[in-house]
Amino acid sequence: MSEANSSGSEFLLGLEEYLNFTSEPQLAKLIHSVAFTLQKDNTPLGFAKGFLNNLGSVIDAIDLKDLQDLCFNFSKALDSVEFERDAISVYMSALEKKLPGDKIFRGINTIIKNDLESAQVLNDAFSRSQIKSKIWLIDELDVVRKKLPDPVFKQVAVFAGWYGQIKSIYDKILTYRKMRVIEIDKSACEISDYIFNLPQLENHKVKSILANINELTLHKNGYEWTVENFKDGSKYDEKFLPDLIINTSAEHMTEDWFFQIKFKEMESNPIVAIQSNNLFDISEHINCVYSVDHMKKKFPMKQVLYEGELQLKGYKRVMLIGRP
Repeated sequence: MSEANSSGSEFLLGLEEYLNFTSEPQLAKLIHSVAFTLQKDNTPLGFAKGFLNNLGSVIDAIDLKDLQDLCFNFSKALDSVEFERDAISVYMSALEKKLPGDKIFRGINTIIKNDLESAQVLNDAFSRSQIKSKIWLIDELDVVRKKLPDPVFKQVAVFAGWYGQIKSIYDKILTYRKMRVIEIDKSACEISDYIFNLPQLENHKVKSILANINELTLHKNGYEWTVENFKDGSKYDEKFLPDLIINTSAEHMTEDWFFQIKFKEMESNPIVAIQSNNLFDISEHINCVYSVDHMKKKFPMKQVLYEGELQLKGYKRVMLIGRP
């Protein structure tokens, strides 16, 4: 799923983007100071110096009791063999305390504390480029939906949705009745269901679907797939007719999924939002694009509602929103 071998500092800069998006500038300032330190020197000594140099930002962002806890836990992290991971975890715990209703930080903490994924996978999933790309998507979808006769997306399908982390960004601006996160990696499905999106799992308002996107069964009245309880193994078949389909990982797959939608002419006439990139050198990227014009040829829309390019660190993200 990764676009680049992201570092711990890029992970923190991604969270800075998210905090600014959610109107938490003081906490964003705190995380920026930590990321800046890591970029300069990610050794324990360098990190400790940066921590002390940036105490002003820390004090602005959190109260005295939390600052005491932060200092104590940070001192323990200095002795850890997984220093960078544990030091970052200290800040994630502080953010979870400050924003108890935000599932992003609680989810990241749970993954780190239970060692559910490698640090590199987390760095990739929440890198600055990944977060900026998803914020860009949600912002433009908001502009698009306001121009629609019915400005509410009721049923949303997120293809290659990884941990379902996009929902936390989606929820800040947009609404839905049901959301399905389709993912080929079972462990990612489990993290989506039981960590990031657990509060919405009841009645399957949000649910991950373990499936290959290019092998989905699609009828004019919707997708037909198997919904699985990953704890007890029970399953049931579901029909799902989306009015919004999101695929932010189009570079990882052929266009088969798109042409299935185009030629079935679904009853909901869904809006489809696609992102790809120009990172041709990554082996898992089998379907990159050079530009938005290139993307429009690969994914021909009957109606284009948005097209654009976003320059990121070392590469370009390309997005197309429309009706196939």
